[in-house]
Amino acid sequence: MINSLVDLRGSFGAARDQKPRPTCLAFAASDAHAAARGGWEPLSAEWAYYHALKRDGGLPHKGVTLVAMLATIKSDGQPVENDWPYIRAPITDIKSWKPPARTGQLFFRDHGRCTVTVQDVVDQLNTGDPVLITMTLSDAFYRPNAEGVIERSEPIDAKRHHAVVAVGHGERGSMGFVLVRNSWGEGWGLKGYAWIAVDYLTPRLTGAAIMTTEL
Repeated sequence: MINSLVDLRGSFGAARDQKPRPTCLAFAASDAHAAARGGWEPLSAEWAYYHALKRDGGLPHKGVTLVAMLATIKSDGQPVENDWPYIRAPITDIKSWKPPARTGQLFFRDHGRCTVTVQDVVDQLNTGDPVLITMTLSDAFYRPNAEGVIERSEPIDAKRHHAVVAVGHGERGSMGFVLVRNSWGEGWGLKGYAWIAVDYLTPRLTGAAIMTTEL
């Protein structure tokens, strides 16, 4: 059993599911933003992905960069999920894919970049701040064990990129673990969460940021 030292899952609602689209960063950033607002009201991942993709100049079958996503939430804001609900199927008609003409209130939030180390992620969690992280994956990530733990030693695969929200940390003996919220629905791990061994995460961590001041 992992001894939980920080667990911020209470700041979030049910884990959401990005389905087959490359929108993990939109979900992770949207959920970190929603948690920072308090009271848990999901924000539109579709909106965040659309505007970040426009900033990157990409196409709907591609992912987006952390820089573009953070800039989107700061400058374009986000409406609540119901104002532009997530489109589950891949986008095939680019011309018709556009934000609704009208939305309710837009919410804006600044961000802070963290040092890309597990220790800095843990330090931020200790202050009560969830951390948006980007990382590379291996096969073990897709199948947490029955206790929701990912700790298998595997080669680094730099081609598989993903984004999650770090929401806690703990320990089992001398081993450290980071608790993450994924965007693959409640069927993954522990209802959408898993404990990632520090030894697994450390060489795979590629980026980290927190949501800070509401604008």
